[in-house]
This record gives sequence, structure tokens and C-alpha cells, in this order.
Amino acid sequence: MITQARVKAFGKPIAGLLLWSALSVFSAPAEAMTVYNLNYVFSPATGAVPPMGTVTLTDLGTSVRFDIVNNAGAGSKLDSLYFNFLHGTTNPNQLVFANVSAATGTYATLLAPLTSSTLSGLKADGDGYFDGKFEYTSNNFLANGQTLSFQLSATGQDLAESDFHFFSLPGGGSGSYILASHIQNLQPGGTSAWVGTTAVAAVPLPGAALMFL
Repeated sequence: MITQARVKAFGKPIAGLLLWSALSVFSAPAEAMTVYNLNYVFSPATGAVPPMGTVTLTDLGTSVRFDIVNNAGAGSKLDSLYFNFLHGTTNPNQLVFANVSAATGTYATLLAPLTSSTLSGLKADGDGYFDGKFEYTSNNFLANGQTLSFQLSATGQDLAESDFHFFSLPGGGSGSYILASHIQNLQPGGTSAWVGTTAVAAVPLPGAALMFL
């Protein structure tokens, strides 16, 4: 901590104020975040692709914010996000959605009663059972370049982004995934695909830190 006497010792109050501001940026607790790329198509074809979207999970203290961006190209329509929760500790039906900023359109959510549940509504095109999903309804979608945001909390628990770093239950497909989305109207041809993520992407530095590099 810089005392008032130490600030005055710089000789220029403005310089002391700037130093105080700089130190405050680094002394404040940083929000932990994890970034995932939706970069593995598992239906109808199978294989790695350039990221068709990103999902950023940010630890807000007691809840976790999801920020989903559609990067699948002009005309594309992301209609859902499937995710998993900490297996064997907390039931997904304890999760609560809040602060939904869905860009456009109405939506529905579905959570499994147990992390071991295999609900047909949470199966990503035959390739694994997930614990929960956010899904647009009434032909509404997340367009290319748009962002969907929502928060998840659980009664009596302090969630972290690591609580969602789990793979889907096997479902007879080519593999299991941490996250998955269904994207329509891909160009050329207007086809659709299921795309998932199998690993963690690089985490960008906070914007304020870039000023001091």
C-alpha cells in the first residue's frame, strides 16, 4: 500500500496518482477465465476445423458467465450450446440461469436431473450425453459475429469455471466433448453441422495489462 507521505515524495501529485492507478490494476483480484474453441466437427463429418465459435467461461465469484460467439461465417446460425457440470458432486438441476443476453429470439434451457442421466434431449446428434443446454426456439438463432451471454449459479455453492470442464457421457459416436453446438446454414451450400471442443484454448491477457507490456 502506498501511503500519502510516499505519494508526496515523488514531488508531483499527478505522477503519484498514476502510479497508484497502475498498482491498483495489478493488485485487484483478476477474474479467472477459460476459453474454448468450437473446432471439431463430429456430425455429419468428423475432423478438426478452424474455430467456428468460441465459448469463454468467467469466474464471477459465486457464479460463472458463459459468453458464446458465433464465428462460423456469413449467414450461419448457431442454435444451441451443450455443456457439462462437475460429475459426482452437484446435480445439474441445482443450476440457475440468469442475466441472459441472447442477442435475439426466445430460448429454452434443459438440465439433467443427475450428472449420470442420459436424456435424449441432451444427446448431441448421437455423439454423447450432456448435462445441460441452452437452445433457441421459434426459429431464432445466434448470427455470425453475435454473442450470447448468460450466468449459471447453484444454491449454496461458489461455482468456478473449472466446474464445467468435463466431457459428455459416451453416446455411441466418435467421442466425447466438453462443449458442443449445432450450427445451421453454413456456406457454401447451406449445410449444418455439430461442432464440439476437446481442449482448452489460450487465455487472452486482460485488456488493462496490455498497456504495460
